[in-house]
Amino acid sequence: MSKKNCCVSIYPTHQATEQALSELQQAGVDLRQVSIAGKGCQSEAHPIGFYNVGDRIRYRGRQGNFWVGLWGLLSGAAFFWVPGFGPLAAAGPFVDSLMCGLDGVAIGGGFSVFGAALYNMGIPRDSINQYEQAIKADQCLLIVHGERDAVEHACEILHSEMQQVTVHRA
Repeated sequence: MSKKNCCVSIYPTHQATEQALSELQQAGVDLRQVSIAGKGCQSEAHPIGFYNVGDRIRYRGRQGNFWVGLWGLLSGAAFFWVPGFGPLAAAGPFVDSLMCGLDGVAIGGGFSVFGAALYNMGIPRDSINQYEQAIKADQCLLIVHGERDAVEHACEILHSEMQQVTVHRA
């Protein structure tokens, strides 16, 4: 994936992530330019699974409503168990970048698969560790990709006193 402009925001809960996505949708942001990444599961005493029924991916587990809702709204869906990283679920254009990371693109730079995916999107090295740590801490990343004006507009919508948003320009 070539370098693009993007803004990244870290959310502590699935509910906060859903609220931010809703705000973007209400403001008319093109959801085809939005990605979300997070842990696909947490330790549970119940079965966890992802499966395809017809034309939709389903999730069986405590976070089912969250991931199924995202996969219905955003283009692209993925779940992987990444060695040394753990479970990783994603929705949106980030899935393409994640696939490049899994195929070994840029991993020679000392990145994890997740870090390679971020690097391939144009995220600078010094920000990758912060985003990896956020995912490992059960937080979610919301990423808006696209032209500079669209990314900056999304940043304005998401940024507040309580919410930091970082813009990365190509």
